Amino acid sequence: MSTSDVREMLPAERRSRIVAALRAQPAVRVTSLSEDLGVSEITIRRDLMLLEQEGVLARTHGGAVRRQALASEIGYDEAGITHQAEKDRIGQAAAAMIEPHDTVFMGSGTTVAHILRHVDPGLEARVVTPSLAAASEARGLRLELVFLGGLYRPQLEAVEGPWPLEMIQTFNADKAFLGADCLDARAGLTTMSIAAAGIELAMVRRTRGEVVVLADASKFGLVGPVVICPLDQVDVVVVDDAVDAEVRERIQRAGPRCEVV
Repeated sequence: MSTSDVREMLPAERRSRIVAALRAQPAVRVTSLSEDLGVSEITIRRDLMLLEQEGVLARTHGGAVRRQALASEIGYDEAGITHQAEKDRIGQAAAAMIEPHDTVFMGSGTTVAHILRHVDPGLEARVVTPSLAAASEARGLRLELVFLGGLYRPQLEAVEGPWPLEMIQTFNADKAFLGADCLDARAGLTTMSIAAAGIELAMVRRTRGEVVVLADASKFGLVGPVVICPLDQVDVVVVDDAVDAEVRERIQRAGPRCEVV
C-alpha cells in the first residue's frame, strides 16, 4: 500500500487496524502506529482514547495494552496446566507473607493452592478457604484449616452457596489471598462466576490486614462480567516478571503496590 493510500484511510478503518494490531500482540506503541498508519501521533492518541472509551484497550504512557472480555469460565484442570512455573514463584512469595498465628483467607484458583506448597511445615496459622485444592495441599502441615462447606463445583474445585458466606462472617482475617481470573486497572478484579465473586468480596470485607491478589501475566487486561472489587480495595498484587512495566504502573496508580517475582 502506498503512502497516499494509507493517508486516505477512513478513521474507522484506522481504528480497526489498531484493534487488529492488539489482537496480534498484547501492547502497541503510539510511535509505531503513527509510522505504520501514516498519520500523526496526535491522531493515534485520539484513536486510542476513543477505543479506550469503548472498552477495547487501556492506554499506557506511550501506547496501549489489550483489554479482553473473558468469554467463558476456565476450568480448574485447564488452568492448572498453564503458567505453572510463574504460579509457583508467585505462590512462594505469597507464602512468605503469612506470619505465625495469622488467620488468612484463601480464595479458589490454582495459584492460591500453590501457596501451601511453600508454607513452612511447622508454621502455626489458620487458613479459611472454600478451595478443595488448597485443603488438599495442606496435608502434612501444622496449619489449622477451616474448610468452608457448601455446594461443590468441580469446575472450580471449590464450594459455593450461602453457607460459606455465613461462615466467612465469623472471622476477622489478618490477610486475604485471592487468585485472579481477570485483572484490569480500570475494571478491577473480575470473574465469570457470581457465586465466586460473592465469596471473595466477603473475604475482602472481613480482612483487617492486607488483601493480596496473585496474578500471572496471562490475567492482565482481561475483564470478566462479574465484579469482585475495584483495585483500590486491594493492597498488594503479586505478579511475575512477564508483566509489562507500564501495565504494573497502571495497576499501582489504581491503588495496590505490585511485587514482582
